[in-house]
Amino acid sequence: MPVEPSAIGRLDKQDLVKCLDVINRCLKIATEEEYHRVIMDFASWMGFRYVLYAYTNATYANGYKIDIVNLSNPEEWMDEYHRENFLLCDPVRIEMEKRLAMNANLSFILWDSYDRALSDREKYLVRRRKHYGLEYGCSVYDDSENRDFAFLVSFADKKKKPDARTEMMCRMVVSHMMICRKKLDMLTLFNGMTVKEKAVSEWLVKGKTNWEIAHILGISENTVKFHLKNIFVKLSVSNRQQAVTALMIAKYLSV
Repeated sequence: MPVEPSAIGRLDKQDLVKCLDVINRCLKIATEEEYHRVIMDFASWMGFRYVLYAYTNATYANGYKIDIVNLSNPEEWMDEYHRENFLLCDPVRIEMEKRLAMNANLSFILWDSYDRALSDREKYLVRRRKHYGLEYGCSVYDDSENRDFAFLVSFADKKKKPDARTEMMCRMVVSHMMICRKKLDMLTLFNGMTVKEKAVSEWLVKGKTNWEIAHILGISENTVKFHLKNIFVKLSVSNRQQAVTALMIAKYLSV
């Protein structure tokens, strides 16, 4: 659930200004390098050394690939995490899926503080995680309104413990981080289109029909349909309206 105004009021002025700065920067980010810098700056402000985020375009479909982006976790730990396939027994992932099933679309997860007993495999993962210095940590996630995109970011440290301040700050910015990540992905897809596909896209966004686009560009309707088919594939959409939405997001980000 969103942060209540009364909770925001409990943050001191500097923390509130920092959150607003992160939100503002997310609106303007155009590259992954900038995006990662914003997240790392935010983590450093809160006092955390280790940062990782994960996202997926198919929140509720089993077997869909989850993209995990390591920003500062020890490489040895990440190598072991992937080698041992710890994602399958990660208590954070399990807790997130549990809460999503209960329609908790935005939630803060305090590591090692669950309302259930962990399995032996989960306990082993926790021990290995702490071995690499990730003694304390938390994760915050958000799920898009249409349930077509989920985003989670985790902060950890050897000494710094997450607290109420951590939770309030994370809740304030996570939705903006998710939207920015989605926009960056859309922009990457858009930039993968050919010049002719972009030309067709420009008129598609303006609501023109296939016949009108063909007339404007001096090509046949069949050629327009051919380009539209390729556009749908490259944008990972299945219909005209979805393509228009994706293209508008990409256009907004590139301004």
